Amino acid sequence: MNCRPTFTELPSTSMQTIYHTIQQIATSDIPIIIIGETGVGKEGIAKYIHNSNPKQDKPFVAINCGRFSAEFLQSELFGHERGAFTGAERQRSGAFEKANGGVLFLDEITEMCLDAQKMFLRFLDTNTFTRLGGNQVLTTDVQLIAATNRSIGMAVAQQEFREDLYYRLDGVVLRVPPLRDRPEDIAPLVQFFITELAPKHGKNVIGITPAALTHLEQAKWPGNIRQLRNTIHAAISLAQTDQLELEDFPDNLLIAPDLEKPNLPFDIKQDTSYSVFAQDLISQLKALSEETQYEVAREVLEYLSNLQKREIFWTADMSLHQILHQIAQARIEKYPTTTEAAASLGIDRRTLKKYAELNTDDPDDVANGFDFF
Repeated sequence: MNCRPTFTELPSTSMQTIYHTIQQIATSDIPIIIIGETGVGKEGIAKYIHNSNPKQDKPFVAINCGRFSAEFLQSELFGHERGAFTGAERQRSGAFEKANGGVLFLDEITEMCLDAQKMFLRFLDTNTFTRLGGNQVLTTDVQLIAATNRSIGMAVAQQEFREDLYYRLDGVVLRVPPLRDRPEDIAPLVQFFITELAPKHGKNVIGITPAALTHLEQAKWPGNIRQLRNTIHAAISLAQTDQLELEDFPDNLLIAPDLEKPNLPFDIKQDTSYSVFAQDLISQLKALSEETQYEVAREVLEYLSNLQKREIFWTADMSLHQILHQIAQARIEKYPTTTEAAASLGIDRRTLKKYAELNTDDPDDVANGFDFF
């Protein structure tokens, strides 16, 4: 490969549609919201927007709103004056000042605290702000790009996000589909990551075998592009030739075809042959959102597929509480933040915490070793 591929080379129709939309609004300063699961490449799209407009030579500043406490997020965004809070020993410029003339990318915008939302709304209305602990009114010229892996409308309904702020931001919405829905993007991404990562390992890996690529294209990638990159990183470290081979990848990436997509939502008829336990469990599952139903069932089926013992799920006598508790705990351990763990199940952090703390009645009844990878 003679040149390093770029993010813009992704060939799927959905990504090409996004690129086309960005080119249409390239010269506009209208706010943009990027919606997609964790790891789909929202910041990469924000950088593509920045590189496509007249501000490309100006700063690109990214802030993850989910990584800061309420007070520190306000400081990160708007800056602070000396003495504004304990530890504020000097004046500090925030992201709005640093991004002046360029693009400010606010990731996980739905995690922004309400106080910061109020200051943010004031900026959108007046194009002015003040540093935390200060009185001086400041102005800045930035294009705002926000991103989230949650439904902003749901966050509004749960009173976690201001409705008036939502309407002020609701300009152009770019919805990025998960990687599992665009397998044609796998090959160029794999080549990109090989080119990027192989030199770091001192390996002469230059490509991937067709069998291994097919394996990756059939995987579900709940962590999306970020998970794919980590997988390629690990495979390169194990590679023995200049091509990544099937044995360089973990077996649990691929779910058996007949178990790939459970038949959901469940439809229980009065005249059912299911056991009473199964009927009760499925009824409980139906009370969850459809997206969470899919994730719970997929986790269970993936586990059973790995064991090749499908009957275990129904004979282990696990309640829905026990299953959700196990899955929540496993996701919390798997992902670096609770926000990402919750997003992988299609729920918010509060719900994830509730599942993780569920009373499973008798812990001894929970199937030991129920490992959801």
